[in-house]
Order: sequence, then C-alpha cells, then structure tokens
Amino acid sequence: RQVEEYVRHVRGRLTRGVDNEHLLTELQTLWEEDFIPASELVLQRLSDSDERPAAIAWSQVRDYLAYVVADIDVREINGTAKDALDYAAAGSKGLKVIAVGGDKLARGLTLEGLCTSYFVRTTKMYDTLMQMGRWFGYRPGYLDLCRLYTTAELIEWFEHIADASEELREEFDIMADAGATPRDYGLRVESHPVLLVTSPLKMRTARKLQLSFSGEVLETVALHSDAEAIRRNIVATERLLEACGCQFEKDPRRERPDSVDKWKGYLWSGVPADSIAEFFESYVTHPNARKVKSVLLKDFVLSMAARGELTSWTVVLLDGGDGQPHQFANGVRLAGMFQRTADKSVHDRYAIGRLLSPRDEAIDLDRQAWSAALELTRQNWKPDPARVKDGRKPEPPEVPGGPAIRLVRGKGANGVPAAPERGLLLLYPLDPDKSELQTLKGVDGPVMAFGISFPASDSGVKVAYTVDHLTWAQEYGQVD
Repeated sequence: RQVEEYVRHVRGRLTRGVDNEHLLTELQTLWEEDFIPASELVLQRLSDSDERPAAIAWSQVRDYLAYVVADIDVREINGTAKDALDYAAAGSKGLKVIAVGGDKLARGLTLEGLCTSYFVRTTKMYDTLMQMGRWFGYRPGYLDLCRLYTTAELIEWFEHIADASEELREEFDIMADAGATPRDYGLRVESHPVLLVTSPLKMRTARKLQLSFSGEVLETVALHSDAEAIRRNIVATERLLEACGCQFEKDPRRERPDSVDKWKGYLWSGVPADSIAEFFESYVTHPNARKVKSVLLKDFVLSMAARGELTSWTVVLLDGGDGQPHQFANGVRLAGMFQRTADKSVHDRYAIGRLLSPRDEAIDLDRQAWSAALELTRQNWKPDPARVKDGRKPEPPEVPGGPAIRLVRGKGANGVPAAPERGLLLLYPLDPDKSELQTLKGVDGPVMAFGISFPASDSGVKVAYTVDHLTWAQEYGQVD
C-alpha cells in the first residue's frame, strides 16, 4: 500500500507536469551524483569494459520519466497473493513491475530484467543467504545499471559468504585431485567453522553444533574496542610470550626457489598445546566474531592434542608495521605496531577486513614444502571468469594458496613429511591510533589480533556446544 501510494504520487506529478519541480530536482541529483558515478565505477572494474556506452544527459532521461512511470505496476508476490508475474501476457510492451514480497522472492523466483533491489530480509544461515543472493538480477551486458540497496549488516554477510565460497571452491579442487569422494566433501562443508548449519528440520528443544577446524585458517576481524578487554588480551599475549621462552628466531627468513621471504618479528617453535590452550582461554574474543570463539578453539586444541596432533606450535609475533613502538611486560619490544583501518559503518566493535595473507601462513614452511604447496596451488588453479578481480585477467599464482599450505603442512607431499602436530599462531599487534576509530583514540597498548593456520587432518575431531531453540533461531534464523 505504501509503495502504491508513492508510485501514484510520482506518476501524477510527472504525467501532468504539475508541482513536479522538487521531484525532478531530487531525481536529477540522484542521477548525477549517485547513478552516473556508480556506473562509471562498475565499468572501470569490468574486464570487458573497453567499449563504453555513450554518456546520457539528464535531459534525455527526463524526457522518458513520464512514459516509464505510466506503465509501472506494483505487485504483491508471496504464497497467498493473487498477483503473478506473467511475462508472456505483457507481449512486446514488456512488464514494468515493482514486486514486493518475502520468502517467495528470496527463495527461488527469477525476475526478468531485474535492475533495482531493496533487500532487507536477514538470516545468519549460510545456505539461506546463498539462495537469497541468486535473484539480484546481475546479468552480463548491463551490470552497470543494476543497483542493490540493503543494510550494512547484510553487506558484511554477503561479502563474507563470497569469500567463504571462493575458499570452498579451492578446497574442493584440492579434494578432487586427492581423489576424495563427494561424501568426503559433504562432511568437509558441514564442519566448516562458518558453514555451521543448514536448516535443522527435526530440531527439538536443544541442538549440538559440531565444529572441526582442521585444515582451516581463522582470523580475528571483529575485535573489542573497550579498554578493559584490550588490556586483558594484552595480558593474555604477555603470558603466552613468557610461556614460549627466551629461545626465539628474530626476523625470520625463508629460502624460496627464486627469492628469500623475510619477516620482521619473533618466532618460537615447539610451543606446547597447553600454552596455546591457555592463551585461548584468557583471550577475550568479541561476541560478534563469527569464525573465532576462544572457548571452542581451546577445546579443539586440547582434543586434538589428546590424539597426538597440534602438540607442537609455531608462534609468531609480527613486527615492523607503520604504527607506534610498544614493549611488552616480558621485554619483547616492537618497532612498530600494524595499521588496520576500522570499518566506520560498524559501531559496536573494531571491525577490520583481512588480517593475514598466504605469505604469512607459509612462515613455517621450508623451501621444499613451499614449492610443494605452490605446485598444488597451480594444479588446482583454473582461469575461471567468475574469479576475475578489478578487471584483470587471471594469471597463474606465484605464491602458494592457504588451502594448499595447510594441506602440505598436515598431510605432507612428495619428499615433505606430514606434520599434523604443527599448528601456527600468528599474533598481530594493531595500533589503536591508526584504526581511525574514535573509541580507540588514546588507548594504551596494542589491540591484539591473531590468525591461526590449522594443518589438514583426517582425525575427525570436533568440538561441540549446545544451544536452545531460541538461541538457534536468534543466531541462524528460523527453521524452514
């Protein structure tokens, strides 16, 4: 009803040409300050954007406004509504529709020529988000004309599942080369730390979530911004560094086939699982951290250690950032903390993008293991058009990817022994003043972030925790 009233209001002013000055000014501003710049940005990022469409002046658009708005219908599309989208009945004139709906729109209906979406339905269930992302109408040839208006939270979720989907595709390629079956792959998807659930069709009063982190990389991208939690995490880090001992490798160097990789920082080898578990127990992860829960990490490490895996850790404190120096209580001194700019649209935490890179994940690999991981990465590389980024044609990788690194570390390769006992913990001290977040201005000491690279394993160890029906619904969405 509200949409119909608005469309009726716009149609009346544009078709009669009466009292339309304010509306035309608003539309012109939208065209010139929003639509044109966004289209230009999209075209710049397309690999096939050499042939640019001719620029369209506002005067040309204005001449068509009344003609277009006169044919727009508002339809209610859901399971009980009588409205339908009959494209054949529209004939050559075509169908100009504003479709309003919920589940039916989001779960399988294709809208021909869809160019603008206002999308606010949210869920934290991974598979449901994937289904909802199918219908936004992005088609080759007019991508620059499509617009999606949604919430900051949903943007963050869709960015996340896009990254996770790409990672799963890489892992699937590796599994295929290893001769794994679709049943193995299904188990892999089910135990992914982000793909926690699909719809629990027979859920009763409680549900146990089974999580395995083997072969995964986790990183803290949702961090506390209050001084007390930051201080507790600094203390947890200092206790870990003290447990690591005074024997460390300063500024690690690793030989590669054609170069030498260098890092600034401190590297400890052979750190026992108990020290790592104690760090996770003391470290305060943010409640909104979707991949990293400290209590689950502690339980997983101890469970794996009981089976003889993840017993000997490599711990790296990275240094050499653009931030201020810092000295920990145990005497370890940093030349410069790292800079990670906060996402200013998120106000309840210090939200950042990626923390670590495949280069950092390979800090514990010697030349032979690094070469084996690179070879595996290249074997699974495919010049997929869907993976084109920033308009650049895909090139074969020059460094090993994360899934290959974790597979070689855990299961070995030709001439490389398997080391499922060797986990990798990377510590990143972030400069609060470089975050550009007002709540972090003047905070004493670094915001400690970490990344974990778990070696691949077939042990099947999982950790479980129980949630009630209400908690499940709040976190992952209602049962379908």
